Amino acid sequence: MVLTSQPVDFNNTATRVRINPETYLKFEEGDMVTLQNSLAENSVRIKYDIMLILYPMMNWVTVGELCEGWPPDDQLKIKQHLDMLYQSKIIVTDESELKERPESNLPVKLGNQITINVENHHVMLRDSIRMACYQRAIENAVNAESIVMDLGAGSGILSFFAARAGAQKVYAVEKRADMVMLAKELAKANGFEDKITFVENSSHLIKQEEIDPKPTVFVSEILGNAILEEHVLEFTIDARDRFLAPGGKLIPAALDIMLAGFDAGPVIDKTLEVSELEEIYGFNFEILKTVLANKPTMKLERFNPLAYTTMSQPVCAAKIDFYTLQSSYLKETFTVTASQDGFISGFCAYFKAHLDSETVLTNSPWAPPTHWTQMVFHFPERRAVKKDETLTLELVYDGNLKLWFKDEN
Repeated sequence: MVLTSQPVDFNNTATRVRINPETYLKFEEGDMVTLQNSLAENSVRIKYDIMLILYPMMNWVTVGELCEGWPPDDQLKIKQHLDMLYQSKIIVTDESELKERPESNLPVKLGNQITINVENHHVMLRDSIRMACYQRAIENAVNAESIVMDLGAGSGILSFFAARAGAQKVYAVEKRADMVMLAKELAKANGFEDKITFVENSSHLIKQEEIDPKPTVFVSEILGNAILEEHVLEFTIDARDRFLAPGGKLIPAALDIMLAGFDAGPVIDKTLEVSELEEIYGFNFEILKTVLANKPTMKLERFNPLAYTTMSQPVCAAKIDFYTLQSSYLKETFTVTASQDGFISGFCAYFKAHLDSETVLTNSPWAPPTHWTQMVFHFPERRAVKKDETLTLELVYDGNLKLWFKDEN
């Protein structure tokens, strides 16, 4: 996809606009919506009622059509929002900004046409634990009458599992043009081209009438090292509510966020590094010191239990049921019990994905390794604990997972 930053005159009512398929929508607590383009660093927060006004931009629409019927002052505000969204690459104004790559019947040429990091997909395909779990769950759920939607299809492997299991039809939804190109070639090579319909778009931009008949099985693997970083909650809620047939099956069906306390020894004082920055640049960074002194540092790393002192048994901080989940905003209070005298300097977070009632996939550091790492919170200060002491913590997801001791919040 090619993005431009050419200035646009939104006073021209004939200008056509639409939401960029690379845009994620996150509905926050209250009346706010955050829009984030996956290729841009900045995001935009707007009120939900403004989002409703802009909703027609899920498809191409003119500025005149957007503003029709609104008072002049409101039309001005709409145009101002359009300019802001355009500068943040959240909307596009011309089809040329969505430059599609030409398809080729010659797989040998694909190497030069696919720019996405295919190596990551290769690593995921080689994760035998991941693949075996999903294959089993799909085979348990799919029969000759099944209509399957594969959200974030990538290389198409889960769609291939569904097709081989006998599905009547499979929708493979993938927003990356080059990955769709690769997956189509793989589907042809394996004789699945008549069973799999590729939908090149982000799922929340697909209209309901485009998916007919409705899927009876919804499968996705959009779990990240930071557990929820690939917007699995937002996309699952949207796709479930708009596309899944009544009584349909979800894979995964549920997700547990697990945490275990550990002690990594003396904590590095980050404020000393800030003092060095003050000396280098000559600015006052006291506010930054205060933030660092109270905020745990999150790192994505392969947690080695043997390198740290385990200070608690793993506990479930949040249980997410994808069949009943209504909001992507999470706020969970939970407790951990110290397993011995000592200190807690952080927590290791990992997931347990219940693909179905029989199949659990986890990236636990105490389980056989997968391609995923873990999410590790390092607190700015070690906390002294006694054996059997109970500590209360709060876990929040508002687009990012955050963790703190409840009495320090």
